[in-house]
Amino acid sequence: MTDRSRTDQRTGQAGDRLVVLLADPLAMRRRQLLRGPLRHQVIEAASLTEAFPLAEDLSPHIMALSADFLIEPEIEGLIRVAGLLEATVFLYAEDGTAPGGLPLRHRPRCVPVRPSDGLDDLLSRLAGPEAPCPGPDIGTTPPELVLIGASTGGIAALETVLMAFPADCPPTLVVQHIREGFVAGLVQRLNLRCRPRVVEALDDQPLRRGTVYFAADAGRHLTVSGRAVPRSTLRAAPPCHGHRPAVDPLFESAIPWASRASAAILTGMGSDGARGLHALRRAGAHTIAQDRATSIIWGMPGAAVEAGAAEAVLPIGQIGPALLAGRRRAASLPLAGRAR
Repeated sequence: MTDRSRTDQRTGQAGDRLVVLLADPLAMRRRQLLRGPLRHQVIEAASLTEAFPLAEDLSPHIMALSADFLIEPEIEGLIRVAGLLEATVFLYAEDGTAPGGLPLRHRPRCVPVRPSDGLDDLLSRLAGPEAPCPGPDIGTTPPELVLIGASTGGIAALETVLMAFPADCPPTLVVQHIREGFVAGLVQRLNLRCRPRVVEALDDQPLRRGTVYFAADAGRHLTVSGRAVPRSTLRAAPPCHGHRPAVDPLFESAIPWASRASAAILTGMGSDGARGLHALRRAGAHTIAQDRATSIIWGMPGAAVEAGAAEAVLPIGQIGPALLAGRRRAASLPLAGRAR
């Protein structure tokens, strides 16, 4: 971990200073950019893993990100965090341009950085004439959060879906109706068979890419909370549709994240999840129900289809890729709410 914060007390009034998050994998370049008197409070991060919690905890006004991070899939999530925090975000690179052909939906401006530059030089350049990075491609909008609910027959269905996920899949939350005491074994089995890490969700846990979080059978509902970065929350509340944990509380808690989410209802008895899936669809999520032919019991997905909650009705073998692909749209949906 690098030094997280440096504030020069010799210049500027406290009220005039901004909080700037500087994320760069090269320690030598960070030292160069931060040499001499600093006009603003600067938070250093050597990786995106460091940058995420610093951004959420300290709400920087500006995020200066090295274009070196563009090869990492988490970069778009951090750019989204900047939008939620209403922070100005920009990239810097030696030639002032970011590589083209990258799968970013929101490309921030890119400014040149020279060997003699300090951070103030980058900020001055940012205030000059605009030289934007190449624009985003129009096509599918992949999700940043995946939600899945299942019941009877769901174990085999979930295995089919999750085995289609890559190791760096979006954070995924799952509620499976299952007998008490059986979740730990299911999680262990899927963790051995799937490429992402599969765990039981903890309370107040930041959700990270490459991890699938299962609702534990601990008598609490699994929900989504958090500001810039979503977190899992275990909430004590009465059973819903006779279940605790249940699918509807999870889906309904994720409505603030709907424009960046995909959700699916898989095989199961009853109607749990239909109401929440409908709310997610109305809020902008990509929603899917398993089809009748591949469902052991078409109760939960059937209720979702009848309610108009499912944007797509698919056989189980197509649901994993469809969840990851999101929907086709010409531009990403606006962010839901402000997290400040």
